Amino acid sequence: MTLEAGGKGRTNIMYNAASQGFEEQKLPWTLTETVELTAAEQRVGYLVSVVPGTVTANDGTLQMGPCVIKVDGKKVADNAEGKTEKGCTYKIKG
Repeated sequence: MTLEAGGKGRTNIMYNAASQGFEEQKLPWTLTETVELTAAEQRVGYLVSVVPGTVTANDGTLQMGPCVIKVDGKKVADNAEGKTEKGCTYKIKG
């Protein structure tokens, strides 16, 4: 599974995958991890997420940074290049 946050410069990124964190990162940022699901998580799912902070858009305004979640190389979630006010979340099931 891969979490990505786009843009230029630096921003705070909160993420939950095999590990969790909330830290300032240089953009673009990528985190690739393997999530091992328990039997219960295979049934109900395991929520992964990435929430980037604000970045400067091409027109000079601030907007949420773009994010993408990929599972096995396939894009499963995004936030429309930062145009929505939410980060990216996806529930992995076995």
